[in-house]
Amino acid sequence: MASHAPAVQLYHSFPTGPVDDPGTLGLRHDYPAPITVDGSNYPSVAHAYWALSVTDPQTRLAIAAAETAATARALATEAPRREGWEHARTAVMTRLLNAKYDQHPELAEILLATGDATVIYDDMNSAFWGDNAG
Repeated sequence: MASHAPAVQLYHSFPTGPVDDPGTLGLRHDYPAPITVDGSNYPSVAHAYWALSVTDPQTRLAIAAAETAATARALATEAPRREGWEHARTAVMTRLLNAKYDQHPELAEILLATGDATVIYDDMNSAFWGDNAG
């Protein structure tokens, strides 16, 4: 029987800025690791995800400029979703995470260091992306 690394739990957190050694906190979608996607800049993967989920260009700009990922989410939840979002969101998130780890190799190293461990994403606001606080 093959052994597996213990699960890595990414507890819900509210990071306000990057830190020198983020550890697994750097793997969170809301960790402040700026990314550029299709010529647009976002303070985090979460900002990009929520901005890309809405139809209105002005709302997208407001989400991208939001001070925190929580604020970005709040702005997005008040706006109409783009058509087919429920089918596109996993592909969008995959693309955003690829951008994050391509643009921040130091965070990619943290991810690679998890080996074959299961990564459990704790998100009290999402039953889709996380275990919703248990």
